Amino acid sequence: MKNYPPASKYRWVAGPYVPPAGDVLHDEMLGEVEVLGHSKKLHWPLTMYRGQLIPVLCDGLVRAICEETEQAVAHYWEVTTNIVNRWRMSLSGCKESARVHTALALKRYDPDFRKKYY
Repeated sequence: MKNYPPASKYRWVAGPYVPPAGDVLHDEMLGEVEVLGHSKKLHWPLTMYRGQLIPVLCDGLVRAICEETEQAVAHYWEVTTNIVNRWRMSLSGCKESARVHTALALKRYDPDFRKKYY
């Protein structure tokens, strides 16, 4: 069982985040995926990856990864901070975690990225 601090400890900076609708969604890491369930806290769509149900990396989750703290994303999407860090590295295109924050900040100001996620 995961030990999370109380929800009052995490406040949204740019939320709330609305779950996407549909049976097939575009995941930023996996491509087109089938929705196989929903999470308990945010009712976020889940898909199967390596034998586990994981949140679909799309829409509001992408925006949250760029805007919110690692701990807040982990808490509300019910994943570990290690997974959030992997998502950040994937979205930023960086291989080194030291450069991820800067790369995501630059990406947030990219007009094409803003048009898609904001």
